Amino acid sequence: MVNSDSSFIDEENLKEKTSVHLHHVFSQEELKNADEALEYALETEGFVLDPVKEKKVLRKIDYMILPMMCMLMTCQLMDKATNSYASIVGLRTDLKMTSQEYSWVASSFYLGYLVFEYPANMLLQKFPLSKTLTFAVISWGVVICCHGACHSSSTFLLCRTLLGLFESFMDPAYMIMTSQWYRKEEQYIRCGFWLGMQGFGTMLGSGIAYGFYIHKNSFSFAPWRLLYIVTGVITIFFGIVSFFHIPDIPSKAWFLNDEEKKYVVERIRKNRTGFGNKTFKFSQFKEAIMDPCIYLFFFYMVGYGISNGSVGNFGSILLSEEFHFSTGNSLLMNMVGSGIDIIFPLAFALVNHYLIPSRLAVGLFINVMVFIGVCMLAFAPESATRLGGFYLTYLTTASWACMSSIVSTNVGGHTKKITANTSFLIGFCVGNMIGPQAFLGKEAPIYFTGKKVMVGTYVLTLISQASLLGIYMWRNKKKMAKDITETGEEEEELQLEFGDLTDEKNPKFIYVL
Repeated sequence: MVNSDSSFIDEENLKEKTSVHLHHVFSQEELKNADEALEYALETEGFVLDPVKEKKVLRKIDYMILPMMCMLMTCQLMDKATNSYASIVGLRTDLKMTSQEYSWVASSFYLGYLVFEYPANMLLQKFPLSKTLTFAVISWGVVICCHGACHSSSTFLLCRTLLGLFESFMDPAYMIMTSQWYRKEEQYIRCGFWLGMQGFGTMLGSGIAYGFYIHKNSFSFAPWRLLYIVTGVITIFFGIVSFFHIPDIPSKAWFLNDEEKKYVVERIRKNRTGFGNKTFKFSQFKEAIMDPCIYLFFFYMVGYGISNGSVGNFGSILLSEEFHFSTGNSLLMNMVGSGIDIIFPLAFALVNHYLIPSRLAVGLFINVMVFIGVCMLAFAPESATRLGGFYLTYLTTASWACMSSIVSTNVGGHTKKITANTSFLIGFCVGNMIGPQAFLGKEAPIYFTGKKVMVGTYVLTLISQASLLGIYMWRNKKKMAKDITETGEEEEELQLEFGDLTDEKNPKFIYVL
């Protein structure tokens, strides 16, 4: 095993060997602003990738990185979804929550997420990514355990807000990691894997809640308290494992040998996004806030988040009160939605890989299906049809996987990327805060206003995604019209590959459609 603090080339030798070369190719200011992978990329210039060996390296990355990503995503969604299960096994009764207070319990998580989203992105840029994420994971595991000790709505609301604060690190970290480890064409499938594990997380949480519920007389604690404690302990455990397992950047991977680390660096050359840069660049931030795509990411996620927050927090209540399943069966019926979450994100990624080359076209198809489901849930007269619509809304996870891969692939420049991530996830927070507020207690068990809000706002996702497709097609056409070839001076190539240039400033950056 390679020591976790080592890189594939001794740092002192690397500096001596490449210093002259670096200063010949880049000015001092350009060196300061370049990507972290630049020095390693200089050392691997002319390195020829063997396709057979590259497949073995990719397989090793998948075996070592993806399972850990999937487990942490499982923990995140398991912890976030505990409200939905706890709400029907005594939480609202024991804490004497009104319907309005429960809606705020759902929204308070996203308030914390919203407030800390940009600071979280900045911390992920400034400090080692894996270690920063590990701190956040362990912290939210502790906070989840604290949920089980709450005896009033106010303390529970505080815990939910803190949980949102610490979970705000997770999604941007994974979007950055996906762009660090994988080629552009590989990223959608990997997003499908780790986002699909949302389903396993909600399935596991639902199963744990069901087990505690049917054996509630065997415990001195209320089932919902045990649910929070057990899920919190599971999260803390995997947070500790992550600390030792996941490297901060690919070139420090303990599970790769020297040659394999060279393959990792060479593989991401054509992404033109590198490993990242620890310097905040105001010029990139300014470009981001002038880029209409950043706002489309936001509006897309507002529409997505309203439906996600509604079903995520009121799903068990709808199954119990509107569809008249028993408490135990409602917990089990949640697993159907969890299965949809697991299967379809990856399934649609494979459709994109083998059948339909446009990710955004696949995403539009998914969102049309979700919109049909939302309409069925809101307006269908038959209970069975409304239930079918309820389960169609779970395809939103597949939609998230598609758009997440677009953000990680189509935004160049590290500061611009974290700004795009922030806009994307702030939209997610805003939507998830609005959704539960539209579910009015006086309308139980039908919650007609909440359902109509879901229908009206989901149109945002369709418009935003179609607009992104049009913009990216236009930008690619403009770049190709300049007739830029793949050959060029060494200085130009290095700057375009590892100069931490934005997607708009880099003439060879081609957007994935």
